Amino acid sequence: MTDKNRVRMSKLTLGLLAALAAAPAFAQQTSAGVGGVVTSADGRPVAGAEVTITHVESGTVSRATTDASGRYNARGLRVGGPYTITITKAGEGASSEDNVFLTLSTVAQVNSQLDDSVATVDAVQAVYAGGSEVFSASKMGAGTSVTRETIEALPSINGNIQDYMRLDPRVAFTDRASGSISAGGQNPRYNAIRIDGVSASDTFGLEGNNMPTRRQPVAMDAIEALNIDLASYDVTITGATGAVVDAVTKSGTNEFHGSVYGYYRDGDWFGDDPTGQKFNGFEDEQTYGMTFGGPLVKDKLFFFVNYEKFKQSAPGADIAGSALGKANAVIDMDDIARAQQIAQSYGFDAGGLDSSGDTDLEEYAAKIDWNINDAHRFSLRYSNLEQSKLRVNGINSSSISLSSYWYQHAKSVESYVGQLFSDWTDTFSTEFKVSYRDYSAVRETPTSAPSVRIFFGGTEAAPSGDSLYLGTEVNSHQNALYTETWNAFAAGTLTLGDHDVKFGFDYSDNDVYNIYGPQLFGVYEFWGLDNFALGKWNTYNLRTPQPGLGFDSVAGAFQYDSLGLFLQDTWYVSSNLTLNYGIRADKPGLNTEPTYNAAAEAAFGYDNSKVLNEDWLVQPRFGFNYTFNSARPTQLRGGFGLFRGESPQVWLSNAYNTTGFNYIQYSQNTASAEDWQDLPFSGDGYNQPVPSNPRAALMNVNFVAPDFEQPSVWKANLAFEHELPWYGIVGSAELLVSKVKTALFYRNLNLGASTLEGQDGRDLFWNPTNVGRSWSSSNNRFNRNRAFDAVYLLDTTDEGRSQQLTVSLNKPFSDQSDWSWFLGYTYTDAEDVSGLTSSTAGSGWNYNYLFDANEEVASTSRYEIRDRISGQLNWKHAFFGDYETRVGLVYEGRSGRPYSWVYFNDANGDGRSANDLLYVPSGPGDVLFGSLSSAGVFTANPQMEQAFFEWLNENPELKRYQGGVAPANAGRGEWVNTFDVRFTQELPGFFKGHKSEIWLDIQNVGNLINKDWGHIMDYGFFANQRVLSANGIYNGKYVYDFRSPDAPTAANGDADGFNTGVSQWSLQVGFRYKF
Repeated sequence: MTDKNRVRMSKLTLGLLAALAAAPAFAQQTSAGVGGVVTSADGRPVAGAEVTITHVESGTVSRATTDASGRYNARGLRVGGPYTITITKAGEGASSEDNVFLTLSTVAQVNSQLDDSVATVDAVQAVYAGGSEVFSASKMGAGTSVTRETIEALPSINGNIQDYMRLDPRVAFTDRASGSISAGGQNPRYNAIRIDGVSASDTFGLEGNNMPTRRQPVAMDAIEALNIDLASYDVTITGATGAVVDAVTKSGTNEFHGSVYGYYRDGDWFGDDPTGQKFNGFEDEQTYGMTFGGPLVKDKLFFFVNYEKFKQSAPGADIAGSALGKANAVIDMDDIARAQQIAQSYGFDAGGLDSSGDTDLEEYAAKIDWNINDAHRFSLRYSNLEQSKLRVNGINSSSISLSSYWYQHAKSVESYVGQLFSDWTDTFSTEFKVSYRDYSAVRETPTSAPSVRIFFGGTEAAPSGDSLYLGTEVNSHQNALYTETWNAFAAGTLTLGDHDVKFGFDYSDNDVYNIYGPQLFGVYEFWGLDNFALGKWNTYNLRTPQPGLGFDSVAGAFQYDSLGLFLQDTWYVSSNLTLNYGIRADKPGLNTEPTYNAAAEAAFGYDNSKVLNEDWLVQPRFGFNYTFNSARPTQLRGGFGLFRGESPQVWLSNAYNTTGFNYIQYSQNTASAEDWQDLPFSGDGYNQPVPSNPRAALMNVNFVAPDFEQPSVWKANLAFEHELPWYGIVGSAELLVSKVKTALFYRNLNLGASTLEGQDGRDLFWNPTNVGRSWSSSNNRFNRNRAFDAVYLLDTTDEGRSQQLTVSLNKPFSDQSDWSWFLGYTYTDAEDVSGLTSSTAGSGWNYNYLFDANEEVASTSRYEIRDRISGQLNWKHAFFGDYETRVGLVYEGRSGRPYSWVYFNDANGDGRSANDLLYVPSGPGDVLFGSLSSAGVFTANPQMEQAFFEWLNENPELKRYQGGVAPANAGRGEWVNTFDVRFTQELPGFFKGHKSEIWLDIQNVGNLINKDWGHIMDYGFFANQRVLSANGIYNGKYVYDFRSPDAPTAANGDADGFNTGVSQWSLQVGFRYKF
């Protein structure tokens, strides 16, 4: 099965094609493997040859015997190395390969030709670390592997796995401050991150960056390797429609080894932000930890432990990017001081702008590896993480909040995982895995005051614009989550000649208890500080438990399970062609149904107790790889398949928390029978006024569509790779496309029938008698069912797609060079129906910017990074002894994030502000500019009209839509260039065999060189530019009020409102002692 033409190839080429190959091979990807073909001197397959695979550092031995085709396989091996592979057959000869290193989730192929103890394949280690990861007889899908060497070489300010996910050219930070990573323009919540097979993702879905804690539950110093898959056609891959990221932790060896490390950042080690303001994100950050591993019984039993502690002192809010700190701010410090005084008069402390708490994270883990015998290997790992994180809410480009609105978030993640790898015969192996995860997240608030929002724009009848928040954050009145998750996996691989047949199952069970009680302390909105002082609210929302019940009665509890079955055949058709084809089927289930609400079904036509379609989803998959007989490695690879993901379970939990019977909803406004004088403002959240009018008691209900399925997408890729004639550089071009089978979005079912049609043809929901007069928030959703308030449907769609084209050059390390580098360009075109940016149904619907409310239309994805240039550069050299000096650089140049042009206010009467796409006037006179009174008096403002068109001429991206509605996410932020660099120097240790190293990380080094470089400017979490207000319709035309459109701000604030300083340079120093 060897090709005689290959004797003409270079030693590098020979090693690449005949020695090693990489292909996804394992469920949840926690191990590695090796296989190959053994032939005699004349090219005949050698049957019955003994293959011994020895992990040198631990003495772990695996054995295999070649079959009639000369093939052998060994699975479930440790990641890394070095390995020694010895192949012997009486009468045929022997072969021995040293320094073989294995990559996570791949099968390395070591082929040998025996000739009286001489092997024709040599220099395995010399070529493995380079192009072997690209050229492989069975690599088919799209993905990237990250070794321990890369983890240590490249800069990582946050110690987060996302810093290494971005090394795949198709994966991009959509919000670097928050660590949000998108694969192919998809929601970051659709990624799956696992460590030793245990989920490290925020599977419940509360965090937009898909991480349950500030970083993954295991320290990066305990991680051996990573694998990032965007389209792997192995049937064991499940749980994500975006990227599937698997990490494996380190293990002990036959020698005692360990490390002590720490790194530090000071708040003074930052440049000024793009507005010239000093960094105020924190006083300092410090991380310290240790790792230690070794033998308990030599060659048999090993241990590895790690510990890490992180502390961020006095984290600070991103004031510069807020409604208080931005240019032309309408809120100033005098307003803040007055609001504090008014709150004090109501008996509660509104707080200030300074941090009142630290962020602490502590993690420890222990792992045991047991070589039961040569055929069976077992591992058990335990880990625990505790985090207390200050969270800032209500701070963005359109709002500012005081510290009473912030809270401390206490989280814990505890997990166990056991794995057993067994080789029952030379042709049959199995893998069994069981894991358990216990996760909790509890919000601890500094006050029990109600939530207060004060608007500083709009009119008293229709407040809008920038706002100030204080009191208890609206979603934190009662908020605690507890989940317990069990996972089981079993797979067998049977080798039948040129076929590897894999089969098995996986199962997960997640027990959820979620108490989510917003508005239980009351939520008030005021127009201006004067009305706040008077207690004259515009809206007042309150939820109360059913009579006689406590707050815990609003909780939702359910158990979600999923069963998957799979069967696959990998067929090595020839030395050139490998095929992989199989099928997977998944079936979800729930143990209980939400309480049935007959009145809600009668009103809206949906049964709220039906949450999940429990049918099987069958997912066919196919992949191929063709290796050309050429002077240099050349391959064509690709495939297609269907992939089912998992929606964040909070979206299902909403149906359990909001049945209409969990609580009573009161939603009052100035037109209600009881207004601010009847229901006076109270600063005590436990003593809120309750409306006495029985008609004020409303129901909120969340439905799930009858045909609901978990998200799923079709994916296909086609790639061509070739080694160029110079320095081992590899050129690659790859197309990755996806088409949605099932995606999710929200509809608001209680808007009522539209009452009017706007000038641009959109549906309006205002009281029709208001035509010719200013719109008032008390007259929206005029035809709604007034026995209900918020009623949402989690619906499904088959709209949405993505296309990614990547071209790249990659130069690996070699014996002749101290350099390695990668340079790639990726073009992304992605569309979806909804970005689903939030965990709550209301926010999920509200922040989907549309022309007509509830329309099912695919538009540019909010997560699309259209153009991305990615680069890596690594250099190492030992100037004295074997103490290396290393430089690692990561570059990203990308187009800005998409954003939408919207109105400041509620333009269509659906009850939500700043979510209606903007109609752009065709020219002067197309719409009216000025003011419109509640009495129907219009006052023109020619200066305002002139100012608008002057502004429009300066914004050509929007101007191109004159005479129509600007599409969702049609705007794009400024181009972003960022360089991060790490300088590392190894130094002697105190004893023989010990080493120490120091390093310096510079984030955004371009900004250090030039203060005008490296800025990240965009429109923040909401990804919208509010342009003007539409105050009504007069003589058939919109009445526009144009004052101060939003401007982009520095994207330094994370999802909690903290200033992370990513738009300016910063330094971090680190030290590690290895023994």
